[in-house]
Amino acid sequence: MRRRILRLQPLLTLPQIVILLAVLAALIIGLDLNRRAQAGRRVGVGEEALQAEIAVESTRQVELKATLVYVQSDDYVVTTAREEQGMILPGERAVAPLLIEATATPAAPPAVTPDPASYARAWQAWWRLLTDAPFPSK
Repeated sequence: MRRRILRLQPLLTLPQIVILLAVLAALIIGLDLNRRAQAGRRVGVGEEALQAEIAVESTRQVELKATLVYVQSDDYVVTTAREEQGMILPGERAVAPLLIEATATPAAPPAVTPDPASYARAWQAWWRLLTDAPFPSK
């Protein structure tokens, strides 16, 4: 009897293995590039928000510096002394307004207008709803 030797064929050939490895490498590289692109976009979004916040705070800083200069000036001292302390400069006269309290007269209540719905009948409402025409003459 002759024995038959069965040869097992490989599952994949060498060119198929090379192509499969190339596809896997391309897939891994593509996913990594996508991840990096998304990370770059997130950084850009945060940067724009920070730039806007920096612009607002820079404007606020200028306003605060202007307020500091005014508070340290003589004009501020004079204005504060006059308005809050009631002080006056030599040679000036203080004028204090007198408040006269008067009783207010009550306003007359507005005239009450009659409600047309209280005089309407049910058929008139249905007539208006269905026809949108004036009422028939009696």
